[in-house]
Amino acid sequence: MSVRAEHIKLALAKKHTEDLFLTEVKTGRTWDNKELLKFDAFAMKKSWANPCLYGYEVKVSRSDFLQDNKWPGYMAYCNRFAFVCPKGLIQPEELPEEVGVIWYYPDSGALVNKRPAKHRIIEISTDLYQYILMSRIESDRNPFFSSKREYFEAYLADKEERRNLGKSIGSKLLDDNILLRIKLDNALKKVESQVDDSKLLDRVLKVLTEHQIRVNHWSHWEDDLRTALTSSIDPNVAKSVKRLIAAADELKSNFEPKLNSEEQ
Repeated sequence: MSVRAEHIKLALAKKHTEDLFLTEVKTGRTWDNKELLKFDAFAMKKSWANPCLYGYEVKVSRSDFLQDNKWPGYMAYCNRFAFVCPKGLIQPEELPEEVGVIWYYPDSGALVNKRPAKHRIIEISTDLYQYILMSRIESDRNPFFSSKREYFEAYLADKEERRNLGKSIGSKLLDDNILLRIKLDNALKKVESQVDDSKLLDRVLKVLTEHQIRVNHWSHWEDDLRTALTSSIDPNVAKSVKRLIAAADELKSNFEPKLNSEEQ
């Protein structure tokens, strides 16, 4: 995700929900002040006993940070001053100890203090207060953009991001749909194969039944089938012959002692 200044300003606004929060705050009137400065974001604690002014400089590019040589001037107008940037863009050791460094995490929208800004006693500028009262109390102003041009540029950038996101999601859904269709086709082929196997099994069972071979859990159909496959004799005939042989053997065993005694 590409981090823009308004993303960080929105996060700062959430941080200061209990305070007066403004963006693009100038340090005085503009028409006769060539040394005029402008805070990217500014907050004032609502306390008579312990007032505190927070000044923020928002940076979203490394080059902008390295080229900025005006920021020390902000220190005279706020009790706490900090740079706010995407995570890792600015390291605390790059700035004086009294200057805070806050990292913005785009995935969660969270702000994390890498180094808290030190509280300093200052003489509050009446020009700053006058600017806020006279130039910033506008009901139709979007508080997170310095101009309408900036607002529309952000709008177009968001629109492009949403369009790209839609393309990405659409492509992913298409890929998932194709994968699901392939899985469904494979499953249907397996079902068709199982149906064919079931029909073939029915035909085999029919033939076995015609030859008096009953396939169930209680019969010895495996032995009957092996006998039928290894002999040309009808399985029923083979069974009858076996029974006759067994009966003959039994008769022989019963009469054989008498025959031997008569011969003697």
